[in-house]
Amino acid sequence: MPICEGCGARVDEAHILRRKQRIDLAMRYRPIEIKTLLLNSNPPVLEADYFYRVAPDRAVRSVAARVYFEEILKCSGAATSQTDEARCLTDFRDRGFFLIHAVDCPIENPGELHNAMRRLAPTVVKRVQYSLQPTYIVPISKPTQDLIRLFGLIGWGDRLVLENGGPFSDASPGPPQRQAAPSASPASFGDRIHKALAALP
Repeated sequence: MPICEGCGARVDEAHILRRKQRIDLAMRYRPIEIKTLLLNSNPPVLEADYFYRVAPDRAVRSVAARVYFEEILKCSGAATSQTDEARCLTDFRDRGFFLIHAVDCPIENPGELHNAMRRLAPTVVKRVQYSLQPTYIVPISKPTQDLIRLFGLIGWGDRLVLENGGPFSDASPGPPQRQAAPSASPASFGDRIHKALAALP
């Protein structure tokens, strides 16, 4: 069985194809110049919940994934009342925002995710530094904590947008079957990230 470049596990061809599809979907909405890179740990288990998979009807997404979609859009200051997801994602891209995952594949077990993050961390940092080259990096889940140190080691600490010295840790939707929707209050993570970014030059 082949080893997946996105998570380091031995997997079947269907796993490889699903990863390729997610990458292709995301690349449709990659800005030419990335101003703000939102860095999460890994994508959700349900394919319908993937941020860049346009849903013709948002009802196909889990409740938490719908809230997550809107909160990520809030980070850019975009209106979240728009029902056309393709238009929302185009606006998100045009504002220079891009969402990536340190581990390209869903991993439900926290221990396995931690191991994958540690294995792939140097590759992730190189990809961000040499390929994506964003102006700002916003880590948005607890597992991305270790990446903060690595970005500091390469001299990119001033590009990090953090909350209390760490990632915006309630931003990840988590495994769909166990996830709880984040609050959509004024203190929701999308609003907090937007406020932090608005204070930057």
